[in-house]
Amino acid sequence: MKKILLASIMCLSLAGCDDFLTKEPLASFQDDDFWSSENNVRGFAFGYYADRFPGYGNGDTGGVMSQRQALNDDFTNINLPGFNAQPTNKGGLWGTYFTKIRRDNIFVDRVERVPFTDEASANHWRGIARFFRAFDYSQFAFSFKHVPYYDHELTSESSDLFRPQDDVFYVMDRVLEDYKYASENVYKHDIKTGADGLVITRDVVDAFMSRHMLMMGTKLKYDPATTAGQTEKVVTYLQAAKDAAWRVISSGSWNLASNYHDLFTTIDITSAADVKQEMILYRQYATGMVTHAIMTYDRDETIQGYCAPKDLIDSYLCINGLPIHLASGTNTYYQGDKTAEQQMANRDPRLSQTFRTKFYTQYGETVGYAHSGFKRWKFLNEPTKDDTEATQSFNVTDAPVIRLGEVMMNYIEAAAELADMGEYTVTQVDLDATINKLRKRASYGKFETLQIIDGKPAVNGVVYDDADRDSDVPSFIWEVRRERRVELVYEGFRLNDLKRWRKLEYMNTDLYPEKNMGCYMTKSEQYKNLILCDESGSIISNAGNATGSGYLKVSVTPRNSENGYVLDRNYWECIPLYEIDYYEQNGSHLTQNPGWPQGGAE
Repeated sequence: MKKILLASIMCLSLAGCDDFLTKEPLASFQDDDFWSSENNVRGFAFGYYADRFPGYGNGDTGGVMSQRQALNDDFTNINLPGFNAQPTNKGGLWGTYFTKIRRDNIFVDRVERVPFTDEASANHWRGIARFFRAFDYSQFAFSFKHVPYYDHELTSESSDLFRPQDDVFYVMDRVLEDYKYASENVYKHDIKTGADGLVITRDVVDAFMSRHMLMMGTKLKYDPATTAGQTEKVVTYLQAAKDAAWRVISSGSWNLASNYHDLFTTIDITSAADVKQEMILYRQYATGMVTHAIMTYDRDETIQGYCAPKDLIDSYLCINGLPIHLASGTNTYYQGDKTAEQQMANRDPRLSQTFRTKFYTQYGETVGYAHSGFKRWKFLNEPTKDDTEATQSFNVTDAPVIRLGEVMMNYIEAAAELADMGEYTVTQVDLDATINKLRKRASYGKFETLQIIDGKPAVNGVVYDDADRDSDVPSFIWEVRRERRVELVYEGFRLNDLKRWRKLEYMNTDLYPEKNMGCYMTKSEQYKNLILCDESGSIISNAGNATGSGYLKVSVTPRNSENGYVLDRNYWECIPLYEIDYYEQNGSHLTQNPGWPQGGAE
């Protein structure tokens, strides 16, 4: 079944789906005659999977996990990446989304031509088509904010080809309508198409609905351009995220896997019942058919240029449920950071299931170092690490696409944001159904549960506050965001999280020096070419100096507002200048996002 499904997806994606959807539909077998059976519709839907659900990608390309999304504060490097300093002239994401949405609208339209045997089947496939449109439009709006909304196929003859942008709230209302329709009509189980976890079902719809409505609800909540009168819409989107997540959580169809590391390293999830029970949707891989490269980067022999900064390591709680630095004093469970043994002791078990328990530094005994010394192994299948399938782009571990752990975090964050707006009261029941279940799964010993007292985080009945908390973020939301960071680290969420919280400033290493620091070490002749700094990020031992103790200074060039790192305009993408000019030439208008040039492309 696995090989048949993979082959079907490959054939469909290579046999002309993209061409079919980017050219004018033909009155031939490729179009009118194609929409003649449910099986053809099913095959058409499979053509979406590899693009919309890339998992670990294909070969050495694609996907968003691990270093595929290196532009965020969970990574540091000797050359810190920054945002594009030049405006987009032509193409880019704008054109990509238009291509996708045209395909979606063709699907929505053509499914009405199919002679289904019953209304339930017809509504199911209508729901699948509208799910994909909601999926694509939510990301289009997340990237560009105000975008033209089309609910029909565009051709070169369309009278509204140069439709001006619709307000983002109008667009998101349409997205929510599509998601609601899909949630109400897509099958709970679609055994004719495939097994749960491998095909789109109602729980898949609700899981993505929770993701995308949370993304846009929070991004619009924290956007300074959102007015008081628009707050009601924000509440609607966050409530939709919370409700959709709860439908999945309370369905009884899914449970957390007992081992966190196994979620990302299992070769055949279909045969691994413990892992499969958490996978609402996952992507399969098979030797010689579809492979990837993610675990190759986590092998002992591989150099990790993009690696964890000290700030990420420090964000993990101690097993007493408290942060390493408390506003009220010292956390006695925290043993310090001068050795790997100290830094890993008494910590959230997900720390040692994501990173090696010793430092891997350049010029050390290990070949495969990390520039920060913190070596990731989250995606490495240890029993097969020396096999051919663990090297280069031959990896075959199956990839999570959306899992219960994320949905739990979507629920509790939406609840916390609604509470911050006075629209909900977070209860202990909410925490016990989400964060505390995740902690129980992650733990192989005692890991204290999180409590809420008067809207504030607490452990064992005592309210606490993180000494390192961003003062702009309420203490309970801070803890929810921390939990999300460690549960979903390197799964492709962090950059979008920073954007929707309006916290891209966290990537500024002048403001947050620990984002550019690695492990603590003492110099010797062996390590003389490393650069060390103190807790403030100031260099205390340059390259060539064989003495001194301190933290690895990963990059000597900061990422800040002076060297291409621009803050406010990067919350929304640049509308291509060519598109703006082309609209003007055709009597219409596109309004550029703040901070980007309005037009003038050649």
